[in-house]
Amino acid sequence: MSVVVIVQGNLRAGKEDALDRYRKVAQPVIAKHGGQVIARGSGVGRLHGSRTWKVGIVVRFPDAASAAAWHDDPEYQQVLPLRGEAYEDIEINTFQE
Repeated sequence: MSVVVIVQGNLRAGKEDALDRYRKVAQPVIAKHGGQVIARGSGVGRLHGSRTWKVGIVVRFPDAASAAAWHDDPEYQQVLPLRGEAYEDIEINTFQE
């Protein structure tokens, strides 16, 4: 059963360089674990709830083990400080399809 990871966040102004450095590592690690970016964009809309997000990405993994392997990958863990620098607020959720 595939797993979808939904990332929504708000970027810090002036931290585009940190985001670029994070993406250069994160994207290949996602692919390494069978992840496929389904959608990515800005101006995330809201149908219900109180949170407002500016950017989002949706990634599909073959299964829960693949999603966990991506997140726990040592190469990915090394760039998490860059993600923290780039985003002032971020939320990451998963669900099984």
